[in-house]
Amino acid sequence: MRITAVIPRQDQVGALVDSLENMGFRRKDMIITDMVKSESKFEEDPDEIIDIKTEREGLGEKEPYTNAFSDRIKYGILVSVEVPEKNAARVMEIMEQNGAVEIIKE
Repeated sequence: MRITAVIPRQDQVGALVDSLENMGFRRKDMIITDMVKSESKFEEDPDEIIDIKTEREGLGEKEPYTNAFSDRIKYGILVSVEVPEKNAARVMEIMEQNGAVEIIKE
């Protein structure tokens, strides 16, 4: 299952990533992207791969990762991670403690 936190400030993102790494998640398995920067960059050059601030490669998508969230989220930094069901509650709790204004469980 994928859990996505909407974080309002960059300094909170660093703390969240550190907390997730302490739980055993690897940074390369997280997707981190800024809603505002991703949308504006896509308008400039729609052929460019958009997932910014991420270490994941090979997604091959020609649209922003943020498109899946654009109907309900207008700003903030998204931090997404795949987690086993048994860890979902703890991950959501950590996201909330690190300033998530919204948490989306898919």
